[in-house]
Amino acid sequence: VEGGVAQALGATLFETVRTDDRGAVTTAAFRRYRLPQYADVPRTEVHFMETTDAIGPLGAKSMSESPFNPVAPAFANALRDATGVRFTEMPVTRDLVWLAMDRRAVRRDGPPA
Repeated sequence: VEGGVAQALGATLFETVRTDDRGAVTTAAFRRYRLPQYADVPRTEVHFMETTDAIGPLGAKSMSESPFNPVAPAFANALRDATGVRFTEMPVTRDLVWLAMDRRAVRRDGPPA
């Protein structure tokens, strides 16, 4: 579960595979591909509920998507609450946040004098 949260944070904040107009990957090198590091991942508190699943072996359930799916929407909603800007594309890089905040300020205040 904690690994799924870390993976989701990476997809939400950092991970971008660049492609050209034909779909060929143009990301220069994997070593430049930003992945979350230990300091990027907040403490994760995990609670399991006892349930049964008739399909899974011995009632087990898949854990792949469960921790991954809510991270990006929760992060985007927190940014919306903090900034008033709705982010709908991932990853939400700091450059993207800066540009959105700058555009919002220009719309609100008008062009700089």
